[in-house]
Amino acid sequence: SRNISVLTRPKIVGRASGLFLDSAGGSFGIQQPSHTFFHFSPRQTRSQSQYRTQQFFSSGKSSNEVKGDNPKAQQQPSQDDEPEYDWDVLLPFQKHSHNSIKITIPDEEPTSDDPFHIDTFQTKLQTTLETARTLQKNALWLTVPLSRSALLPFAHALGLRYHHAQNTTATLVLWLHPHQPSRIPEYATHQVGVGAVVIHPPSNKILCVREKRNNYRPWKMPGGLVELGEELDEAVVREVWEETGVKTRFRSVLGVRHTHGMQFGRSDLYFVCRLEPVLEEEGRDGEHKLPTPIAQEGEIEKAAWVDLDEYRDMVNH
Repeated sequence: SRNISVLTRPKIVGRASGLFLDSAGGSFGIQQPSHTFFHFSPRQTRSQSQYRTQQFFSSGKSSNEVKGDNPKAQQQPSQDDEPEYDWDVLLPFQKHSHNSIKITIPDEEPTSDDPFHIDTFQTKLQTTLETARTLQKNALWLTVPLSRSALLPFAHALGLRYHHAQNTTATLVLWLHPHQPSRIPEYATHQVGVGAVVIHPPSNKILCVREKRNNYRPWKMPGGLVELGEELDEAVVREVWEETGVKTRFRSVLGVRHTHGMQFGRSDLYFVCRLEPVLEEEGRDGEHKLPTPIAQEGEIEKAAWVDLDEYRDMVNH
């Protein structure tokens, strides 16, 4: 949402730009001596607004000269009014969550008419920042692919800082209210893991694994990290299958552990879950048996059904 009422008097928003207001017509925008970044004329249709904005850009006339004598133009701008932007001086952006805007630089070879050309990038970014501040946006996000990393120093010079990076893309952000604490959350404060307690009561056995590295005890429960967008029950069943080759059914969450200062300095939520093994049929009489565990190649040294009393004694000591 946008609070239009804050733009009711002239205001300087940059060294070379300013805010104009036509109090009679109720229109306003940001302009430089030769450019207008955006222009509002309330209560117009989109085609009318587009025509008048284009006329204003091309003629160099004041907004009062091109608006005509329209009584309806006396109304104040509504929150539904959209500005028409001059993309010759701005970087392409889109509305983003929490009253912010986002600039996404494509991962492709620059062309002659590239709006993100390295020679004009910093000037356009500065103008876009000024526009965002005047529109009372909370933050500006910038996504830069590795192939265009030469643009990063220009963004850094204007105050943008890294928020997160993934694969071949870095995302930077700038909080636009310098006198207010930033409300931008940290990226990935936690990682989520799962551990599986797979017990077969008739045999008094528990499914265990021994990793090829970092073994603090002879045995441990199978488990691992939950993937992005994956449910807990799906994750723990998957981890047991990958590490032991044993099919299981999820039954419940037994408990959760919250630990800090883990991998990458993040906190860790570890869910211990109860599962039951899916038994295999054997012979014509329909008898069932425990499936034989198969250790995951490259990660697990051994997977086995361990006597529950042995496992309990190991944990307690």
